Amino acid sequence: MNELNSAHPVAVITGASRGLGKSLAQYFLDKDYVVVGCSRGEGTIEHKNYQHYKVDVGNEAEVRSWVRNVKNTHNKVDLLICNAGLVRSALLLSMTPSDEMESIVRTNYIGVFYVLREISKVMALRGSGRIITISSTMTLLHEEGTAVYSATKAAVTETTKVLAKELAPRGITCNVIAPAMMLTDSSESLSKGGDWQKRMLEKQIFPRLIETEEICHIADFFASPKSSAITGQVIYIGMVA
Repeated sequence: MNELNSAHPVAVITGASRGLGKSLAQYFLDKDYVVVGCSRGEGTIEHKNYQHYKVDVGNEAEVRSWVRNVKNTHNKVDLLICNAGLVRSALLLSMTPSDEMESIVRTNYIGVFYVLREISKVMALRGSGRIITISSTMTLLHEEGTAVYSATKAAVTETTKVLAKELAPRGITCNVIAPAMMLTDSSESLSKGGDWQKRMLEKQIFPRLIETEEICHIADFFASPKSSAITGQVIYIGMVA
């Protein structure tokens, strides 16, 4: 691993090996950040200011060890984006196996909780920081077959709002980005063999897939020094709340 320039702002991004997480990592690298990414697999970004860890965010011990290494290496975290999450084939609640439910909850909510808890401690020591969590417009639709997924995203939103109040005295902001359907491996998988994607797009105010660049733009807004009084907010992309 190349030596990273700790004089740069440091962004931590979960689920950074593909999809939205990878796009966010590349975006903030272009903005002259040092980016620390994680995923369950190997990293896919080659850059002098990028560092990747293999972490299961649903494993408390792994998250603690990872964050400790980040703190020891950089002594700070300026921006956290909790992006890692699972999207699985839609099943009615009565047909959802318990192991499927537990897997989604562990990654989509418990993992976010662990990362928020550990990174917020690092930020609190410095009295500054920006936290962004990724939710979903599915929380507005109450669509059949998404009970578990939507519940986890609603929990992420509520937790972020509560954390915003807890961390405001420390100069830390916490906000939520809730995009409508994006073109990812998960959405492509869900749309195979049916009209699920078409039905979801018809429910959006703009019936098109959301580009990752649009989400990066909102993340940049929340991360800006000029957004220091904006906290506890949810920006829905492609949907009216």
